[in-house]
Amino acid sequence: MPLSLYVHLPWCETQCPYCDFSITTEPVNGNDARLAEAIIKDIKHSSDFIANRKFKSVYFGGGTPSLASNQSIKQILDSVKDRLESSETEITLEMNPNDVSEKKVEGLLGVGINRISLGIQSYSDQELQALGRNHDRKSAIQATKTLKDINSSIDLIYGIEKQTPKSVAKNLETIIALNVNHLSLYQLTIEPNTIFYKKELLLPGEEAIEKMEVIAKNLLEKNGFEQYEVSSWSKPGYQSQHNLNYWRFGDFLGVGPGSHSKISNQQEIIRYRKIKPLESYIKNQKSAELKTIAGNELDMDLAMNLLRIKDGLQHQDLTIDLPASFLKKYQRGVDEGLLLKDKIGATQKGYQFLNETIQLFF
Repeated sequence: MPLSLYVHLPWCETQCPYCDFSITTEPVNGNDARLAEAIIKDIKHSSDFIANRKFKSVYFGGGTPSLASNQSIKQILDSVKDRLESSETEITLEMNPNDVSEKKVEGLLGVGINRISLGIQSYSDQELQALGRNHDRKSAIQATKTLKDINSSIDLIYGIEKQTPKSVAKNLETIIALNVNHLSLYQLTIEPNTIFYKKELLLPGEEAIEKMEVIAKNLLEKNGFEQYEVSSWSKPGYQSQHNLNYWRFGDFLGVGPGSHSKISNQQEIIRYRKIKPLESYIKNQKSAELKTIAGNELDMDLAMNLLRIKDGLQHQDLTIDLPASFLKKYQRGVDEGLLLKDKIGATQKGYQFLNETIQLFF
């Protein structure tokens, strides 16, 4: 079973009102070095879960991992150097526009990062303010230009308060003009435990959302992007290997406060997370909520991941033998014209109504 490494660095300058991730807005104050040591210890103590496998990808997420020093990122990467599949292993780090400078990026590339994921969210000042972001259009464009010749990805959000289909088109035209190779395009969802959840927001209606999605599809396809997953668009050869491993149901080891893991062995598939408070994790990298995934829960888990991949998966590409209960439910989807017969994936209709299609696996 392929294995990826996810490293959670929790610092953020501000709490975005739509975010429900495990973060802290406390200043870093040298705690990145202490956290790096704890993460290295955590990886070392996870050798039973790693089980002699090599990491096929590494992803530094957060928070805003670029707030940590390059030195602490280097420490972590040096500790797994011998555990990487190859010298070409994809190593991604998330950044916010305000942290992007030629010097910072050069330093990150120097310590081993080879892919940057940039949290732009919008190139409109009005929309950035509505999202509570701490950067503006000017710094978003500057950051995108700085990453022009580097393997990078842009995050954009649509369905923002007062946003129009025309504005979505303008955002996409900006990334096309700036020659971006990979785009993660997310619809704004209001999660419990977020600041937005407590507010009355005037979000675009269903009709406007559908228009935004049609505009995105037409513009992106016309300009050489292929949709390979629900929220992911890329030019040929620039797909995120880390995310593909998630959706193909590969394993991932999560380290850092609040990080999640999914690990398989011959007996079982388990999911667990690390404790969330930063100081507690630094002192003791304890796991919490450890549970075995089986039966209906496993069927649902498989559907929520495998069916996201746009072109489906051949049986030989799967990382797991599909349970009989999953295949029985899958056949029902084939009979209803929602799922593909010759491989694991959704038909055009099934993909269009993916949430409903996934309900077959409850």
